[in-house]
Amino acid sequence: MPSEGQDAAGRIRADVLGWVRERDHLAQVQVVSDPYHGYRIQVVTRLFEGRVQAERRSLALGSIVPDADIAFLSLLTPDESAASAVEGAADFLRHEVLELPLWPDSLARGQHEPVEVRLPSRSDDFLSEPLIATFYSLRGGVGRSTSLAYTALLLSREHRVLCLDMDLEAPGLAALFDVEREVAPGRGIVPLLLEAEINGGLPDVTPHLLRVHPDRELYLLPAGHPEANYARQLAQLDPAAWYREESNPLRDLIAAVGRLRIAPQIVLIDARTGISPLSAPLLFDVADIAVVTFFPHPQARVGTRALTRALLAARSERSYTPEPRFIVSPVPGAGAPEIRGRYEDRAADWISEWLAPAVVEGGQAAFGEVEELIHVVGYSEDVAGTDSVVSETGIGAYAPISEWIKGFVPRSAAEAPGDTGAPTALASTSKSAALAELRFSAGTAEGQSDVDFQETFLQTETVGRATRADIPLILGRKGTGKTALFRRLATAGGNLVVTSPPDLPMRRPWMPSSDTYKAVGTALSDGGNDWRVAWTLLIGVAILLRGGDRRTVPAAFGELACKAKDESEYTALDLVEDVRTMLAARDVGLVAWQWLRELDATMPRDTLLLFDGLDAGFGRTPGDLERRRDGVGGLLSLVSERGDELVNLRLKILLRDDIWRAVQLPNKSHFYGRDARLSWANQTDYLKVIVKQALRVREVADLVGQRMPDIGPAALSPAAVDSWPQSRVIDAWRVLVGERISGGKTAFTYNWVWSRLADGNKDHSPRSLVRLFDRAVGRERGWYPESPYERSLIRPRALVESLDDISDQEIVSLEEEFAELVPLFDALREIGRTPFPAGELQVDLDVVSLGQEVGLLRIDSGSRDEVERYRVPELYRKALGMGRKGQA
Repeated sequence: MPSEGQDAAGRIRADVLGWVRERDHLAQVQVVSDPYHGYRIQVVTRLFEGRVQAERRSLALGSIVPDADIAFLSLLTPDESAASAVEGAADFLRHEVLELPLWPDSLARGQHEPVEVRLPSRSDDFLSEPLIATFYSLRGGVGRSTSLAYTALLLSREHRVLCLDMDLEAPGLAALFDVEREVAPGRGIVPLLLEAEINGGLPDVTPHLLRVHPDRELYLLPAGHPEANYARQLAQLDPAAWYREESNPLRDLIAAVGRLRIAPQIVLIDARTGISPLSAPLLFDVADIAVVTFFPHPQARVGTRALTRALLAARSERSYTPEPRFIVSPVPGAGAPEIRGRYEDRAADWISEWLAPAVVEGGQAAFGEVEELIHVVGYSEDVAGTDSVVSETGIGAYAPISEWIKGFVPRSAAEAPGDTGAPTALASTSKSAALAELRFSAGTAEGQSDVDFQETFLQTETVGRATRADIPLILGRKGTGKTALFRRLATAGGNLVVTSPPDLPMRRPWMPSSDTYKAVGTALSDGGNDWRVAWTLLIGVAILLRGGDRRTVPAAFGELACKAKDESEYTALDLVEDVRTMLAARDVGLVAWQWLRELDATMPRDTLLLFDGLDAGFGRTPGDLERRRDGVGGLLSLVSERGDELVNLRLKILLRDDIWRAVQLPNKSHFYGRDARLSWANQTDYLKVIVKQALRVREVADLVGQRMPDIGPAALSPAAVDSWPQSRVIDAWRVLVGERISGGKTAFTYNWVWSRLADGNKDHSPRSLVRLFDRAVGRERGWYPESPYERSLIRPRALVESLDDISDQEIVSLEEEFAELVPLFDALREIGRTPFPAGELQVDLDVVSLGQEVGLLRIDSGSRDEVERYRVPELYRKALGMGRKGQA
């Protein structure tokens, strides 16, 4: 498909040809778009014979093409054209863009779409040290140098960092680090580059270094000492010439920096503002990461777009595309979220458009998560008024920038400089065997075998509280492990199941289903009774079916099937008939409670009566949901009003959060301090879910043992994981999936998983985690034979690429549980981006409130009463097809 420039060139050719052929029907005209600007034009006609250039220009073009749009013009007679062809003169119409990391060539290459990129973040290997990040801004006054300096301070807490002040025309890093007085004449980058340019080699760089922090390995290579000789030396430098000659002082400098005794792991370069000669190779040749700082004013849009497109088309000396990252700074409105939000949204929109042409091999979009590439820095008077960064005032605002860079560095400064940077490689034979056997139980608790369930159940502090006899109410969102806990309690000796989800081994045919609840509800309504009576009767039936002949039925109830039949013969129809019979008795409420007191006296101490499956067990129609509200309310009322009167029986109800909140219970305060919430607020416990499942495979346990030789085989068993400290969990986690994920604001894999699998209420589901690893290990099995990876059992990229699948599954799960959310799903898909103004969400307020309760939505700005913007968490965003926009 012709480009816009080619189309325009074709129109100009037609106009010129029509103009000239009015006088010479044999005239020839060629017009092509110049890769840099304008057009390259050649006209051959007999009209030029005996004419000077100015006359030929007028005869050929008239006023058709402005002089400013003519990049090259060849006006020849037929004889001159033939002679030129015989002499083999260059075809100036076929001018190609050179593969040089200079501004004209780089900006010209950036005009082509699409562009295939090769990003370090999509590689399974870490870049060799030092990693180089170039900080650049097209315009001044946006905090570029300040961002670099604070980022350097943060990185130096864990890594050896060297800063290069390459803003040679206006050096300032030495002042920011408060070491300007230590920059001696003749020392710095300018003298080094000039000597390399003159002599073809670089002297020792070490004497030019300054240590800028007494307690950290943070160094500066200053630009030089500003004086007359510095200005003279600077004027002699010719960066463009370096890339046309055999010797390249800039590349020599970067190589020398990498060989320094201090062995920097990270090099941060402060590049000159604007289209300066040296800033181009610092961005397009030596940078692994290009950190572009800009303020989203319309004046910056066109230039920063061109720069970004040039970055996408660049190939660094390592043959990678420099990783683009964006600092939006300084954004006003610290006290006005709507102002800050407007600038954030504008920047995200621009950057999404700038990066749109980038694709990876295979044609897929290269940048799906724009938010990960953007960090917003608000205007701070404290930072603006600080002469240096030594005091670290406001340093926290720059932490995400340091995370970008840390994600590409495999080790900390505490490790020996001579290390390769990678952990001990896994033995390929051991990894192959481990991958072949590794399985994660990604299904529900109902679908697990007894062996799988017993080996993977995790005993946490929250679980310990939830199993206590004096805790009657256990709350949690779907997937947090309520049913797993129920199964654990149900298999413990002596406890009795009254209601159960489908498909569990302990569920019996007689246990209530939606039809049962409907029939019981009708019987209650007909007799003027409430659900407290029904639950009392259901408990009595459950005890009778399990209790044998020594337990009796009140005479008022007459003959019941639950007394005459064994449990294996008792059906749901029997249950309904028995309940109807009992409800017909006089004073049934009093008789039922007296009966339960008598049964209670026959039971062992702290016998648990277990209730689960109440969320979906009542059905899904509006009538079913209303019945569930009344039924659950009655059960909770029974506990709060009369539960303490029981001596040996203890009711334990497992319930979804949203159902609990929806129940209108006058005495909810009765449950204060008597509930347990399965929220997985402890990150270490969350990680243990995966570690415990993985250690069931002997080969995996062997691999973990190789990295933790200080513990014996017994401590590597799944059962031992429950009591592991955090450090041991992290060590095992690194064996499973490595330590770092490149390119994002969350460098460590365990933090990446923790943040991505959180819903809008910051809740976490172990089911989501297990599903993620189940998909990731499947990908690793497919990749490993063709692309071996020995740093960890599963490469981090497998997690990233599996997240889309998990997002889809989570939306399906939500829809299964909350059919009333479908209009909200549709509205979010239509909006198509997050965060978004609250006014765009045209959905019933009750549905929006439910979306917030279940974690599908969270308030991004404003208050619950006056919401300004909503955000959809990453867990659900991709499945809803929502692009990311701005930053929280």
